[in-house]
Amino acid sequence: MYTTDRSCHTVPLTKNMNKQKTILVALLLITLGFLVWIFLAGDSSSLSQADVEIPDPIDAAMDLYAPWLAAKSSTTTEPDLAAVLLEAPLTQDLRSELQQKIQEPTDVDPVLCQLDLPERIGAKVVYVNTDEAQLIVVARGKRVPEQAVVTLSLENNEWIISNISCSRGELAPELEYTFEQEGNLLRESLQPPLDSSQWHLVYERDGVGGRTMPLLFNEASICIREAESVCDQESLTEATAVKVQGAMQEAGVLVQRLEIR
Repeated sequence: MYTTDRSCHTVPLTKNMNKQKTILVALLLITLGFLVWIFLAGDSSSLSQADVEIPDPIDAAMDLYAPWLAAKSSTTTEPDLAAVLLEAPLTQDLRSELQQKIQEPTDVDPVLCQLDLPERIGAKVVYVNTDEAQLIVVARGKRVPEQAVVTLSLENNEWIISNISCSRGELAPELEYTFEQEGNLLRESLQPPLDSSQWHLVYERDGVGGRTMPLLFNEASICIREAESVCDQESLTEATAVKVQGAMQEAGVLVQRLEIR
């Protein structure tokens, strides 16, 4: 009679099970490590993008204005304004528009927005958003009402000048408005760093909501609610829908007409 020694089969089976468990654990560790690596890599990428420093829009504006003023001020060479436009950070539409204007000279310089060539110029930021900025460029050394309102767009982390409009500020209500937007009035509900003691217009532009603009009033500011009258800021109410037309200033927009909807 033959007997079967079952132990000769049990030992290899146990070894195979242990080997399979080891392989399974190793695969789980590899998978877990891979997922952790993906998470950390993505987090590092997001952090690096958040840490990217946005350039100063004034620097971009001066890349046009400084060489433009230097070229026009030169007494030894004929100003090559076309070359300045080619080097400046401009949208193609604005570059084409300015190239056309220098072919048909007018009394007002299309870039400086000055009747007389200034010795020096200065710029101040009106506002900076995530994808747009606006500046005012004025003559220095003498008081003149003319000013250039410069709008810039952020493209690939670089500011590009997209529009230049000329304004005479408070002294020229008859000119085309340099600011015209519809939105809502807010003051008391504003949060820092916005000034809750000053009326702001909250509006949407280019599909982006939540833009804000400080509103400035003077004795010529007209408010329209059934009839026209000089604006009384204390009679304005929170969240009122309005249309604001005015002139860009260094501290905000000077209201020329405020229509209450």
